[in-house]
Amino acid sequence: MPPHLTNPVMAPLKPTDQTCQKCGTCCRKGGPALHLEDRALVLEGLIPAEALYTIRSGEPVRDNVEERLSYAPIDIIKIKGRGNDWCCRFLEDESACCTIYDRRPGECQALQCWDTRAIEALYKQNRLTRQDLLKEAEGLWELIADHDQRCGYHTIRDLAGQFASEPSEQATARRTITEMVKYDESLRKLLVENGHAPQNMLDFLLGRPLIETLHGFHIKVEHTAGHIRLVHSILT
Repeated sequence: MPPHLTNPVMAPLKPTDQTCQKCGTCCRKGGPALHLEDRALVLEGLIPAEALYTIRSGEPVRDNVEERLSYAPIDIIKIKGRGNDWCCRFLEDESACCTIYDRRPGECQALQCWDTRAIEALYKQNRLTRQDLLKEAEGLWELIADHDQRCGYHTIRDLAGQFASEPSEQATARRTITEMVKYDESLRKLLVENGHAPQNMLDFLLGRPLIETLHGFHIKVEHTAGHIRLVHSILT
């Protein structure tokens, strides 16, 4: 799955096709984002945490309704695809049926591919956040909040803007972002090694690794000879 874009909203079908064709096309374009009404689906384990990933506040993201790149205003929790595929992991390939259809998330219920007004109305409303799910987990939420503060995308965005500044400001920005990358990597490794979280839950708990998402700010992370090097490109 492309690391910083959400799935596209489907284009409306012909006016005569105003019933679901059960083709699975919408599911193959990506899993939904979750809303407060979907909280029970996660807490009850119908949608396990390892099936989710978090787009963190300030992270570059494609706004599917306005069809433009923007920055996530708050957490956006989405169902992962399958490997590098957009396809929602709850779609059964042979039958093109949803394996959790009777209790599918709100966006799936709202989506009518021939008329996207309902899902557009829901799209930014009452989004589910990690805090809604984890605020009562003793110690864990504090760790996540600290990670968000130390690796905040709003800060990264400001620092990325300094890469075209004076050499001294450039150096400070590079050094600060490099330290963020190191902290992000070490925390993920520590959580797994100490048995606090399995590897497949980290994209939900901490969001995607910075080494995967910094390209949204035109920054590429290179590991060379045990060192981290940032390569910045300005798009024209």
